[in-house]
Amino acid sequence: MAELIFPLAALVVVFLGVVPALTWVSRGSLRRARRTGSWAGFGAQSTFALLVAPTLLPLAWLTSAALHQNERSPEGVACLVPHVGEACADAMLLLAGLLGALSVTMGLRAWRERPRLKVRQLAAESPIVSRVSRIVAADPRLRRLSVIVAQGAADPVCTLGWFWPRVIVDACFVEGADDAMLRAALLHERAHVAGFDTVRDFMVRFALAFNPARRWLAPDFERWRQAREAQCDSVAVRDGGEPLALAESILRAARFECRGRAMAGVVRLCGHDTAALKLRLALLVQGPSAPIRGRGQWLLATALLCVIAAPHLFSEGLLEHFHLAVERLLHVE
Repeated sequence: MAELIFPLAALVVVFLGVVPALTWVSRGSLRRARRTGSWAGFGAQSTFALLVAPTLLPLAWLTSAALHQNERSPEGVACLVPHVGEACADAMLLLAGLLGALSVTMGLRAWRERPRLKVRQLAAESPIVSRVSRIVAADPRLRRLSVIVAQGAADPVCTLGWFWPRVIVDACFVEGADDAMLRAALLHERAHVAGFDTVRDFMVRFALAFNPARRWLAPDFERWRQAREAQCDSVAVRDGGEPLALAESILRAARFECRGRAMAGVVRLCGHDTAALKLRLALLVQGPSAPIRGRGQWLLATALLCVIAAPHLFSEGLLEHFHLAVERLLHVE
């Protein structure tokens, strides 16, 4: 069992030390963003980056460093068990355990929270479907949108799916809405699709699942989701949707009893947070806000590339030194 000491020590330090420390820093940055920025501005790319970075960056670094240490035995590092060829058996166990845990957890979470379409889709020749199809075909921005009109949907209007998102519209919602309301609602959902919100929602949930300090970020995750709704409202209006029609769509959707639980890969036209709904309606009355040109996702991608490449650019990295320190601390011969 001696060969398990280093992998366990590495995991404990990363998940109980590094990740909570980065989460505390991220929490402070998000608190400052709430004080200095607008409510809708909290849905910027930088907010998304701050929500996932505390978990994603350490995981990427640890995986890359373990892979690098597994490639050869760094000089000066005495392993707890004999080498297999040039590989470090301790690092092999760390890499196998880390990748196994990531794969199993991500697979189970993706399966449990996968977007499911448990509705009865109306036939294409239905008058309701024909009406929605006509609205979609008349707007160039909506023509590439996959829209399904169904009965018994969990939400009146929502978008689900990670890689091929579909917009689900309940027939009851269509029957009580005019064309302007339907067009505005579909433009709102198109903004979610263009912003990859279903994928980003799943990424945040996955990152928080591995974060032992996720309670620090959970309220900000909910604020980010609500702010994204307000931003999609502005995008819909800038794309030609009528503000009053969109406001009426939001109010109509809010009157429905949403039967589906919140899960990854699903974004909704409305929620049942009264304060958030009032803010969205007030922002619509004021007019669309200016587009937010954030660089958060590019900075996150750059940081990921750096932490992945770092172990391979230096002959001895942090993980190798930590490996040696653990063995010296335990006086392993």
